[in-house]
Amino acid sequence: MIKSLFYFLVLFSGISLFKGNSNTVNESSSGIFCDNQPPDNVHASFITMNSAVINWTFDPNTPNYVVRFRPVGSNAWSVIFSSSGIGYCALTNLAPCTSYEVYVAKICNGLTGLPSSMITFTTALNYCAATSAGAEVMHISNVTVTPSGTGLTPMVSNSGASTYTDYRPDPSRKVQLFLGSTNNIISVSKTWQATPGTASVRAWIDFNADGTFQDSEMILVSNSSGSSAVSSSFAVPSTAFQTGSGCGVAMRVIISETYTSPVCGTFTYGEVEDYGVYISEDASLSASETGTVSHASIYPNPASDIIHISDISGNEFEIYNAAGQKISTGKISEQKIDVRHLVKGIYFIQVKHHDKVTRLKLIKK
Repeated sequence: MIKSLFYFLVLFSGISLFKGNSNTVNESSSGIFCDNQPPDNVHASFITMNSAVINWTFDPNTPNYVVRFRPVGSNAWSVIFSSSGIGYCALTNLAPCTSYEVYVAKICNGLTGLPSSMITFTTALNYCAATSAGAEVMHISNVTVTPSGTGLTPMVSNSGASTYTDYRPDPSRKVQLFLGSTNNIISVSKTWQATPGTASVRAWIDFNADGTFQDSEMILVSNSSGSSAVSSSFAVPSTAFQTGSGCGVAMRVIISETYTSPVCGTFTYGEVEDYGVYISEDASLSASETGTVSHASIYPNPASDIIHISDISGNEFEIYNAAGQKISTGKISEQKIDVRHLVKGIYFIQVKHHDKVTRLKLIKK
């Protein structure tokens, strides 16, 4: 009698426990208990102009996840399934300067669990911090960028002493440039708080939109001197990232005691200023001004595998992605180029012939 009662109690307890959790915990085919609860700590990191990484707290008992994302305001969701046993997923080929909304859910026994809280992020660039320890010796009093071409106005920025100022959100200090333009001018004025001394000036534009200021992107360099203003002319690469009007890449200007002060981090005396730079094609330029063939074309566009080109003289091509990075080269065969190796996105095909360059936009579907 006692033994029968004991088994009854054990059986009753087991059934009650199972019923109380059956809506959240299930035993997978591997014998591991998975659950359908929302993942914790969902957030975005490593955000660029066209990519981002979605992170969450990984649950080893529920290794499979689904990530859904879409541009804010869109009705269509994109879906990525993650079954690699990690707590993150890379989103690529995103539209630049666009806000996205994302949620993550667990997959337990083939069923999608409860969604996480929705998160949003905007595809843009985050640059390293830079500042001086003090602006009491010298500072930047004026930055002027005069673009070449028709229809663009100079950007004139007068300022007082500070260790760092971010002018990117200021629409009145927007730098506008044309793709492939030459003879653009930047000038920087120095001001000393007391007795004038010497100061170095450098400036960069992140032409390829990779979030870093590289030596090849330096548009102004002046070693330490006592001159009150320095200037330089610069060109915009034909492969620079076209930002459009939504958001821009950054221009960083540094005045410091020495030329060796870092582009990122803290240095002793001087100032750092960041500006938004907006790069677009100049529709008014003729073929002779740009060195391109205006009637050249490619088809189909968008394309999935083979494109046909017409009215292009050269037989060697280069393919650049939307960030201005060269990703492929080759020879044109029978006026055709194989693009099936490209992932979905926007590209630029460049063909050189003597001193002329034909540059065409391609959408890979």
